[in-house]
Amino acid sequence: MQVIVTDERDGRFIELCKSYGCVLDDPQVVLLLVGPDSTLGCASFKVFDSQSVEIVSLFIKSSKNREKISYKLIKQLEKIAIDLGFKASYAYLDEDDLALEIFKKLDYEIVKNDDEILIKKEFRSLI
Repeated sequence: MQVIVTDERDGRFIELCKSYGCVLDDPQVVLLLVGPDSTLGCASFKVFDSQSVEIVSLFIKSSKNREKISYKLIKQLEKIAIDLGFKASYAYLDEDDLALEIFKKLDYEIVKNDDEILIKKEFRSLI
């Protein structure tokens, strides 16, 4: 997994992320999973509130190993959020979003269900 750290003013990086479905409207942490020949997927989060992050994009280019790659990207985002001192993670999903089952397997719970589903995971303390 390649982690690219950049400044929000770097237009090349913003365009690359947009080409993979990552929209960079707010400051975010963005992960790009790069294979030998191409980018396989990306995932990102932004600050939700003072204690939480919101996963705002998850894009996997191939249907092969989609669930496994999604799982790994989300787990890596969670690790980064924990390292930064956040206590929880949220995500908004549509009811028919394929990622909902992946998030459920990662212990996310539905906290709100209107037009979009809001899911949340409280990070467990290792202390």
